[in-house]
Amino acid sequence: MDERRKHKRHAFSATAEVVDMSTGARLSTRAADLNQGGCYLDMMNPLPIGSNVRISINSDGVELRCTGVVRDSQPGMGMGVAFSDLDDAQKAIIEGWIEKLGSPALPPLSTPPEKSKPVATPEQREDLAAKLIDLLHKKGLLTSNEVASLLRDRAL
Repeated sequence: MDERRKHKRHAFSATAEVVDMSTGARLSTRAADLNQGGCYLDMMNPLPIGSNVRISINSDGVELRCTGVVRDSQPGMGMGVAFSDLDDAQKAIIEGWIEKLGSPALPPLSTPPEKSKPVATPEQREDLAAKLIDLLHKKGLLTSNEVASLLRDRAL
C-alpha cells in the first residue's frame, strides 16, 4: 500500500467532537494522529468514507474548529479525516500543536521492516499477544468467553 499522505503524521492525543453534517449526529472521540492536512479519530463506529464533518479538537486549552472529509474508515478502530479549507489561524493552531509535541514524525505505514531488528522471543510474542487480546476485549471486539478460550487454549 503506497503512502498517500502529503504531510508527515505525528503522534497526538486530544479530545475531539465530530458532527456528521448530513445527519447532525455528534460523536465524542479522541484525535490520535495529527498533521497539517488532517487527523485520525479513534472510534468504534466511524462514519463512511466521503462523509462531510465539522470537527472540534481541544488540546492545551486551545480549540481547533474546522470542516473535513472522511478519507479512511475502519470499523472498530476509527477514521482518517482530511481538513477542508483551513485559514491561516487554523493552520497556526495545528503547527503550534505539532511543535509542542517535540516528537519526530511517525514513519509511513508502508515502511519496510528493518533487517537488523532482533527476533522476539516466544515469551515476548506471548506477552504481546495477551496484551492485544486484552485491548480487543476492552474495545468490545472480543467477549469474555472468547478471551478465556484464547488464553486457555494458548491459541496465540
